[in-house]
Amino acid sequence: MRHGYAGNRLSDPMKDTKRQLTVSGKKEVVEIAKSLKKLGVKFNVIFSSPLARAFQTAKIIAEEYKLTEQIEQSEDLKPNGSKDSLYNKLSKLNIDSVILIVGHEPYLSSMINDIISSNNDADRNYNKNNNNIILKKAGLSRIKITSTVPKLKGELRWLLTPRILKKIA
Repeated sequence: MRHGYAGNRLSDPMKDTKRQLTVSGKKEVVEIAKSLKKLGVKFNVIFSSPLARAFQTAKIIAEEYKLTEQIEQSEDLKPNGSKDSLYNKLSKLNIDSVILIVGHEPYLSSMINDIISSNNDADRNYNKNNNNIILKKAGLSRIKITSTVPKLKGELRWLLTPRILKKIA
């Protein structure tokens, strides 16, 4: 899941890490959390970027699901974080884990494309430079992981925009 709306990016990178969700951004994430619950979407672990807007998004979802103790902040989910390190952490989780990952663009779209692309290195490099999937703010995708060895691989099950999710609530 991409974090909710947090206004415009700030020019100072240190201040931007503290940028929080706007009032409308918070409201939208609350609506989406209710929609996900109504749809029967379940998860038992939440990984979040430590940047304020992503962590706020994760907390709102966690509160709706009563999972506030299951949020784990990961430096790997910062915009310049290491996907390989994140994949390594994910591969060590229980096979029955259902994980919500809350982060940023273009990191999340690149990760989705990487996981669902073919095993061919040339194709994977092509997809990294030409992301075909782009998450809107507060957008969400579901991927079923099919393999963790030698690399994290999976199947895209669905991709939902905030507009669709809010209509469900």
